[in-house]
Formats: sequence, C-alpha cells, structure tokens
Amino acid sequence: MKLGFILCGIFILPFAAYSSNNDKPELWQKETAEIAGMLEKTPDAGSTGEQFGWNMNWYLGPVLHRCDSGSDDWMAPTESILNKLADKMATGPDGYKGFIGPYIYNEHEVWCDVHVGDAILIKHLLHFAAIVHKNPVLNEKYGKSALRFVNIARRDLIEKWEKRGTFIVDGPFAGYAEWNKFCKPGNLSEWFIENHARGEGVPFPCLPFNKSMEMAYCMLQLYEITGEKTYKEKAEKIFNRVKAGMNPFKNGYTWNYWEPISKKDVNINSTRNEKILSHWVGTHPYRDYQAGEVEMIVYAYNLGVTFTDSDIRRIINTNLNFMWNGDRSNPQWANSNSKLPGYVKPAPSETYPTTAGTCWTALAQFDSTILFLSTAGRKAQPDYSETIGFVRKYAPKAKPEEPAWMKGVKESEGQMEAIVIPSVVPAGESTVILHKADGEMSSADIFVRPLKGGKETLIATQQMGNGIQLFYVWDGKIDGKRTKGEYVIIWKYRGGERAYPVTLK
Repeated sequence: MKLGFILCGIFILPFAAYSSNNDKPELWQKETAEIAGMLEKTPDAGSTGEQFGWNMNWYLGPVLHRCDSGSDDWMAPTESILNKLADKMATGPDGYKGFIGPYIYNEHEVWCDVHVGDAILIKHLLHFAAIVHKNPVLNEKYGKSALRFVNIARRDLIEKWEKRGTFIVDGPFAGYAEWNKFCKPGNLSEWFIENHARGEGVPFPCLPFNKSMEMAYCMLQLYEITGEKTYKEKAEKIFNRVKAGMNPFKNGYTWNYWEPISKKDVNINSTRNEKILSHWVGTHPYRDYQAGEVEMIVYAYNLGVTFTDSDIRRIINTNLNFMWNGDRSNPQWANSNSKLPGYVKPAPSETYPTTAGTCWTALAQFDSTILFLSTAGRKAQPDYSETIGFVRKYAPKAKPEEPAWMKGVKESEGQMEAIVIPSVVPAGESTVILHKADGEMSSADIFVRPLKGGKETLIATQQMGNGIQLFYVWDGKIDGKRTKGEYVIIWKYRGGERAYPVTLK
C-alpha cells in the first residue's frame, strides 16, 4: 500500500532520555515483559477498558520510540505485540470495535469503550504504521500489519465516534462529548442509556481538552500517513478550541483542563454558581496532564496546525518563568497557575500524589535550557543541537497566523474562562456568554464589536472573581438590532482583555 506523507519521531519526547546506545535487542524482552503479561491475562475481545488503556500506554511509548530506528530487532517483536493488542478490541452492539471494559467511573456496574481509552492505544498502532510507510524495505515486511492498524484508526476510532454523534463542531472549533451508552458487564449484545453513570447525578459533559486532543493527535497521524486533509482539518478545529481557551498572562499562557464546547454543557436555568456547568473548570492539579497536553500542542505545531511561534514562546516562558525555581543543580517545579491571583496549592491525594509542575520536555526542541533540564542527571543525554530553534519538523514552510479575533487583545492579569456557546448562532436563537475568574471580585465589562474592527458596544457589566461561574444570555442584538455577520466578544477585566469570536446567522 502506498500512502502519502510520512510521520517519524512521534514520541521523541518525553522519551528523549533513551539513547541509541541503549537500543540493544536484549532490552526488548525486559521492556515489554509488563506488556506481554498484561496481554496474556486479557482474552481476545475480552474485558479491557480505559484503565487497561492507560496501563498499556505507559509501557508502549518507550517501545515505539525504539522502533524509530527501523531495526528488525525492535520492529518484529513490536509488530507482534501490537497485533495482539488489536486482537483485544471487542465488537460493540453497533458493530464498531473498541477497548470495551469497566467504565472507569463506575467499574462494577457498566462496561463501555471511551474516546481516550481507544485513542491512547491506537496512536501507538499509527506510530508503527508511520515508521513502516516511510521505508519501502519495512513496508515489504510489515505493510500488512501497518495497513490493518490504519484501517482500525479510520473505522473504529474516527468514524466510530463521529457516527455515535459525539464529535461537536462549532464554526472554527470542535471537540468531543462523552457518550451515554453502556453494556452490562460481559454482555456486548446491546447498549442501554445511562445518563448518570458517573454517580451523584452528574450528566454527561463534553470531554476535557486532553481527551479531545488525543483524538486530534490520531487524526494528525492519519493525515501524515494518508495525506487526507479531512483528518487535518478536523484536528485543527480541536486545537483551535484549545488555543481559544488559553489565557495570555505576562508573556506566558495559562489554560483550563476542561471547558464546555456546546450548550448541552450549560444549564442556563440555574442560579449563578458553579453548578451551571456539567463539569468543573480550572487548571488540573496533577502535573502530568499539562505535560501531556504540551506534547500534543508541540506535535500540532510541528505539522503547521493552529499554533504560532509566539504561542510556543509563551508556553516556554510559562514553564521557565512561572514554574521553575531557576536552579539547574536542584530544579524544583510549581504548578503553571501558581503565580496567578487566587491560586491555592492543591493538597496531594491518593489520585493525584504529585501536584507540583514539571519540566515540559516536549519543548526541548526549541529551548536549550529546557533541553538541559529535561536530560540533566541522566546517563544518556541526546544531542538536539540541530533541532534547537523554531523550525516545524514536519511542515517547515507552514506559517499559521494569529486568528483575527485574537489580534490586539491586551494581556490579562489572571486566569479566566471566557467563551461563547455556541460561537455560530443560528438565526432567531441566543448564545451564552460564559466567564469565570479566580482571585478577588472585580468588575468586568463585556463588549461586542465587528470582527474586522469598528465600534465596541457594551452589552453587560458583571462582578467576577472567587471562582464563581457566571453567564449572560445574549440575543445577538446590538443597540436593539440583530445583524448577521462576524463579531468578537471582548471581556475587559483587571486591566486586561479576553476575546472570543461569534458569528450571527
């Protein structure tokens, strides 16, 4: 099978500490012992589920990194493992396969497959396929498996979750919503609807950014392997939504782990408190979440998707100026939002034992300090001297521009959620302007202006702060008249601004 563009080095980081000097065949058995044991305990098409996916993902990353060399010593046994992994996928009642098993939030009562459980394993299948399709010799040996892996990703990941109605598009943005269909444990013959499987009466919300980005990551892998632009376009909308949620702050960025993507996430009949959303909004307290998100952002950047050089510089500044203690010999890390007004350090818990930040090693290709910090103290320190700088690895000529609605926006002085749902408003309908900020209460003015510039019109003034989630339902009227077109909603708060696009149909 001949496929288009080639992707290599997907997992350069955070597995950069591995050196080619350590890529000895005898290490394969040691590094894959845990994987083999887990696969042996799992019958084909048997119970897997999201937790199975996270466990497997932990071990598969370094193994696939070693396959980047193309050596048969690594490729052959890894092909076998990945085929065995694919065999574990079970067929659901709708005919699509997935890693079906205990629902991670309700393990004893319901089974299902979930977006992230599928994506974090299928991305390794696609990593292998990408290595194969860049090399005619490897394609002769492993092409059949590579084709199988690509077809799984096409049908049982991207197509499946779209056919299930979970892919939400809102103009330039996109994301995924959770699914509310389950099986009884061990019975894959029929779905049943359960809207409160999480317990405590929580309805099914959109997915957090990291889970939507895992899906987008696989889309970009498919684009690189097949050259089909549809995958890239869908992924770009997901990353656009992530960027829209980023808060420029003192030449850095802060962002929330979770923000809504559709009106289904909002209860506009609620009183004004945090319960108006179906999920919480804030920076994730556990360090590995943002580290993984940065890795996916860097991958999108390297493909010329969404993120500008300025975006990457801001993320670097966040990691070095707001998180690192500045000590090369004894580096310590704080959470990325630790310097913001209203920050309260989260207490370690059994679920999240490490709440401090960490070095965002995916940024090592751009910055020598982060390169040093990501490898300091390790025996194997890779030479990235040729990659330091702002060169997009897979799309060097790409130059994404800053969206028109973000240009000229003043930096804020704190973390803030500021979004409009939906961004594209059908004729005769209203939209919801959502906002939330930490720190002390302060007045916020909300304006609207035409996208291409012009008069700013005040549409609301509200007191914001103390982590209170507020909303304003806007009918699209400006000075009493609703005119279709493209606009920008602007929040002016604490001497800074946030902006979000809105299109009136």
